[in-house]
Amino acid sequence: MKTRIAEDYNATAGIYDMRYREEQQLKIGFLLNRVRLRDGDTVIDAGCGTGLLLESVSERAKAWLVGIDSSIGMLREAKRKGIEADLVLGDVENMPFKDGVADAAFSVSVIQLAENPERAISEIRRITKAGGAIGISYLKRAGIEPPLAAGIRAAVHASETLKDIFITGFRED
Repeated sequence: MKTRIAEDYNATAGIYDMRYREEQQLKIGFLLNRVRLRDGDTVIDAGCGTGLLLESVSERAKAWLVGIDSSIGMLREAKRKGIEADLVLGDVENMPFKDGVADAAFSVSVIQLAENPERAISEIRRITKAGGAIGISYLKRAGIEPPLAAGIRAAVHASETLKDIFITGFRED
């Protein structure tokens, strides 16, 4: 399944922003308006796609940006944009980062694609520092309960107008 998803995103990477930029920017804005970022933060976007969240963060804070995605095509699109970020080909359910490396970690409309959504959220928690910010969204139509990992203090938000469920909060320990 993971290989098929990556192949699908590779095939549509060149038109992704044209199709989804506006919708994704609304979701990103929803999360960024609820999560505090500071200059100097390390921000990781788990499932960064074409780098839309990384672009938005770079407009708000002078942060070290890292994006991870399983689609090389999506990462190429992010790189083509000239976003100043480290881009990593990898899996959000098994990220190649040290524990507690991020001041803030995000994942926008990705969790529903994971084979194990709880594992993906647990990984997001693992890579985030104690007290670090977490912002996650996933599609409502996926029909999954908010998969909160132990050790994350979070609020769950459902928007009337947006297609996602949003989880914002911080790593407790």
